[in-house]
Amino acid sequence: MAIYLTILILIGVFIFLLKNQEKESILTIEKILKSLKDKKFYDKIPQELKEQYIETLKKIIKQDLELDNSLEELREYRKELEVTYNSLLEKSKKLEYSNQILETRVTNLSNINALSRTVLSIIELEHIINIILDAYFVLTGAKKVSLYLWENGKLTNKQIRGNINFKGEVTYSLEILKKFTYQDYKKVYEDLKKGFTLEKDEMVVISPLLVKGKEFGVIYIIEDKNKFTDSDEETISALTIQVAIAINNAKIYADLRVKERISQELEVASRIQHKILPRNIKEIYGLRIANHFNPAKEVGGDYYDYNILDEENFSITIADVSGKGVPAAFLMALGRSILKTLQIQHINPSENMRKLNKIIYPDITEDMFITMMHTNFNYRTKILTYSNAGHTPLMVYKAKKNEVELITVKGVAIGFLSEYNYRQGELKLDKGDIVIYYTDGITEAENPNKELFGFDRLKKIIYENKNNDVETIKENILNEIDIFCKGYEQVDDITFVVIKNTEENKGEIYGK
Repeated sequence: MAIYLTILILIGVFIFLLKNQEKESILTIEKILKSLKDKKFYDKIPQELKEQYIETLKKIIKQDLELDNSLEELREYRKELEVTYNSLLEKSKKLEYSNQILETRVTNLSNINALSRTVLSIIELEHIINIILDAYFVLTGAKKVSLYLWENGKLTNKQIRGNINFKGEVTYSLEILKKFTYQDYKKVYEDLKKGFTLEKDEMVVISPLLVKGKEFGVIYIIEDKNKFTDSDEETISALTIQVAIAINNAKIYADLRVKERISQELEVASRIQHKILPRNIKEIYGLRIANHFNPAKEVGGDYYDYNILDEENFSITIADVSGKGVPAAFLMALGRSILKTLQIQHINPSENMRKLNKIIYPDITEDMFITMMHTNFNYRTKILTYSNAGHTPLMVYKAKKNEVELITVKGVAIGFLSEYNYRQGELKLDKGDIVIYYTDGITEAENPNKELFGFDRLKKIIYENKNNDVETIKENILNEIDIFCKGYEQVDDITFVVIKNTEENKGEIYGK
């Protein structure tokens, strides 16, 4: 603004000089103005104007340079603004894209959360699988899905979605699978992947089903390569976790249902087993009797039985079936039923054992057998006739000798040989004599040091209780076993019968 004012002043001076110098032409003024415009020095300027002219020209040149500098700065600033604007625009686009991805992830997580609540409320495995596979198509870009589960060493295809013709399977022994590492499973899944037929633009994503280090199977997801995104990868990973958890829960629930059903069946079997045991007979034919039956599990393979054959014969049997649980209890019930039928024929114990073995041998497996002590007491003669099939010997206190003896005859367990002639022995019972029938659950009872209760401890208890009644003898046997075992878990059934001859005969068959 100042430069223009200077020029105006300079022009005013020129006009004034023109008025005083009539011969000065207008041309001189034009040349002066043109030199100022062109920023070139005009050397013919009048002397009286020269100083002011030079000063004015310098100012014009200086301000022009300043103006050029300002314009350059403006240009640079504009460039910077353009760069900043473009950067902000790019960041804005990226932020918008990130927001879209975030919204997609939030939506997917919300859907996965809802899906999780749904499948966790379902207990049927097939239903869970159907829901999960449908979710892959809704939440990801999946075109085809194939799900495999491990079942008894076999990787089996359980369900597919889409046009997949391949249903290959892989089988390993359970022993080999126990040694498998994560890398071993990964190789199996990679090898199986090679069986899928793919289009040139397709890819396969492998998602192992894993919960707390336990392999349940694998899911193969087939997508278009150019459509597969990071969001898809995250969603597939999250879905796979939900699949594995849901399948694990379904299997746990299925196992619990099986265990509950088995528990209920065992409870029924236990009640039946206790019902088929003979009702307590405390006294008959001069014998006083006490018994005890305690299976290690809900049902056991031990049993004892009484049978009143006629007015002077009374049988006592104790047996132990190999194994435990339902199979042992079933075989025990079968053997008991057959023996009761045979006793109707009033034949001796050894012949009963021979026929029982012959009948039962074809129907039992090689790993099962029955040990049995089968006896008959005659009230008139006071003779106890006995036959043994691999069972523990009778433990007898002889009052006249004042000592405890082990009495038996040799014989193989029932079910070992198809034909076997069992031996038979006789024992005359005097007044005060005590006989203990027992299974090896007593003699093989263990304490925390893995020591066995053994025969000697049982002998000692019998001898120390020789003058007591049978109920007291029974209770003292149980007390001594508890003291010896010191709470150590019982691993075998404990069954025994105590009889004591009193030589009293009240003429009652069913006793008191």
